Amino acid sequence: MKSGSYQKGDNKKADLEFEQSIRYGKVKVGTDYIFFKKGLRWYQAEFGDVRRAYRRIEGVDAKMCCGNVNFDIQKLVLTGKDETQLELLIGEGAWREADVLEQVIRERHPEIPFGKESL
Repeated sequence: MKSGSYQKGDNKKADLEFEQSIRYGKVKVGTDYIFFKKGLRWYQAEFGDVRRAYRRIEGVDAKMCCGNVNFDIQKLVLTGKDETQLELLIGEGAWREADVLEQVIRERHPEIPFGKESL
């Protein structure tokens, strides 16, 4: 699945979608594109390249000076038609954002199956 750095001015359609899309944690969803933040930069991928999508929740146990801290990291995993996977960070403890993001993708792209394939 191809993805690349998003640069304003390179693609007018992507620019319009980026400006009009709502942000869910570190991910923005348009009609044809999905935008995601890594560090200080935004990246983009096309929904036309996505074969399947699912959420991944990673539990993190951290030892701090004041005790142990447990939190969940929410991620969206996109599997491309070429079988490559793209893992997008939604956020730490971002349950509501992840729920709404999943709902938006399901509504806008019913052709993309949501959930892991059974073995």
